[in-house]
Amino acid sequence: MVSDLLSKKPGIRRFKLIASMMFCGFLASTSGQAIAAEPGVSDDTIKIGVLGSLTGPLAIFGTGNLAGATLAFEEVNAAGGINGRKLEWISLDDESSPPKGIAAYKRLVERDGVFAVFGPASSAIGQALIPTFKASKTPTFVSVFSTPAVTEPPIENVFRTGPMNDLQQGVAIADYVLDELGAKKIALIRQSDEYGKRGGEAVIDRLAKRDGTLVSDEQFNLSDSDFTAQLSRIIQENPDVLVIYGYPNPSAIISRQAKQLGLAATIMGSNSASGRKYPEIVGEAAAGAQNIVTLKVLPESDDPVAVKFREVFETRFPDLARQGRPDLGDALAYGGAQVFVEGLRRAGQDLTQTGFITALESIKGFEADMILPTTFGPGDREGNESAKIIEIQPDLTRVLLPVIVTAE
Repeated sequence: MVSDLLSKKPGIRRFKLIASMMFCGFLASTSGQAIAAEPGVSDDTIKIGVLGSLTGPLAIFGTGNLAGATLAFEEVNAAGGINGRKLEWISLDDESSPPKGIAAYKRLVERDGVFAVFGPASSAIGQALIPTFKASKTPTFVSVFSTPAVTEPPIENVFRTGPMNDLQQGVAIADYVLDELGAKKIALIRQSDEYGKRGGEAVIDRLAKRDGTLVSDEQFNLSDSDFTAQLSRIIQENPDVLVIYGYPNPSAIISRQAKQLGLAATIMGSNSASGRKYPEIVGEAAAGAQNIVTLKVLPESDDPVAVKFREVFETRFPDLARQGRPDLGDALAYGGAQVFVEGLRRAGQDLTQTGFITALESIKGFEADMILPTTFGPGDREGNESAKIIEIQPDLTRVLLPVIVTAE
């Protein structure tokens, strides 16, 4: 009867066909909008942006961020992906420049349409990106840099694991030199940028609260190579401990020059100075130096987890391996990427950016391969709030001391 009616009334039939076509078009349109509304997600892929300094003075961190993420993402894809989807990633170089970091982040989000961003990899870039983070809904995961500016106060879409932030590190370092090293007179030398400013001020504030004696506070620029003037003033104060809050290269040069000038104090470094090349650069004067580190095993150790990581890394990145890597940034990024992937798994098949953020908040005490356990929660974007201590031995090997430091 229905077919007869339509065949006898062409006007009605035409109306029905037009209405049907319009309805199908509406469904196609809304379906397309639903897909477009969730950036970087298709039926079989998740697109990730990896941002870091691949060139310039901060390249050791950016290349580590990319290398560590690449290893973790490739492992996921080799195992079949996440909830039926493979990971794709786009890497951009911020060239160690905050303005270029901002431009690169916006390009990943606005032009490339990534689901999430892994990085950036340095405190200076991260600090400059804060207004951009706040204006974005894109989940952003940090695993290498340590400025507290991006997490205190928390930003809804920004998470960090791996390093303690610099406020926490400063507190932990101050407590350690007072309680474990028994220091009576403490000197500080720190970088003049965001990294050294935040960490150095935290050391100073904590010492003041604990009635510790700070006898000297010196600064240096990242590009400096001669620290004679600052060290000469420090030596005049005869400190028990010299705290160096700086990046790997200047920290190593400062340590070497300090001993050459006759400094008798124990040298205590920040997390950034936890490089495998540090003893080699400093030489025999490195013996006895200590530094805080947010790894649970050292990359060069014979721990089975470290051995496996090192073998895979050296095979995948032979050029970096010839530079004495994997190192701190590589390990932090690899562990961080494993936490990132765990969040994607927990977010489920119906993947959304909001769901991913909620999934990350559910992570409690998660054990990645190289880093200390990670815990997030609503309003809690700092995944790691503890660290270990490295000590350089007389033969210039590095060992982890049996102590955990926190920022309580």
